[in-house]
Amino acid sequence: MTEYNRDQLAQLFDQRTSSSGETDRKGEIPQIIGQIAFERLELSSEDVLLDVGTGTGGMVIAAANICQKAIGIDLSRRSLQLAHQKAKRMNLKNVGFAYGTFENPCAELNLASYGITKILAVYSLHHLPDPLKAKSLHRLAGLLHRPGRMVIGDLMFFEDPERYRERFDEVHCDGGDTDFPSTREYLTGYLKKLGAEVRVEKFHPLAGVITADFHRLKR
Repeated sequence: MTEYNRDQLAQLFDQRTSSSGETDRKGEIPQIIGQIAFERLELSSEDVLLDVGTGTGGMVIAAANICQKAIGIDLSRRSLQLAHQKAKRMNLKNVGFAYGTFENPCAELNLASYGITKILAVYSLHHLPDPLKAKSLHRLAGLLHRPGRMVIGDLMFFEDPERYRERFDEVHCDGGDTDFPSTREYLTGYLKKLGAEVRVEKFHPLAGVITADFHRLKR
């Protein structure tokens, strides 16, 4: 297993991003989980959404038609460039994209000033080892206004992953090269520690969706 390397990961995503920024993987488990996670946000016209690991901005652009404002951050400069281009072509005025990471979401924007009510993380959090996940979830929860909701759609182990190693490709898990999935218990346990009311949906032994509602600040 390699160690987490943010710059290496950014370069990998830059290389993987196509010139169109689109995907032909509709119907695959990551895309299904992403769509379900988006639905679980239950966005309204009053919401301000932060999409962490936005890629080329598909979720942010979809949210723009519903909520007050949608912001996407990512560590891939190439992906962000394409996201900006798509939003400009669509003449969207209530979206924003900026460089940011789980470790430092506010690298280019003072996100605390936006009044964020919903946070989305789809297939991005699993790139962090558990200790960094905990620190990042703590930072993100601190940016979320109350009441607020965080939805995570991602790799997460509901069962012993060794029993499903031959099915890793189904959920796009590389087995430890750049992926560091957590157990369902670890993720839900830490979110509860932060004061969230947590619901979990299993869509695969190795992937699911967590909806975490924060009703008040943790003291």
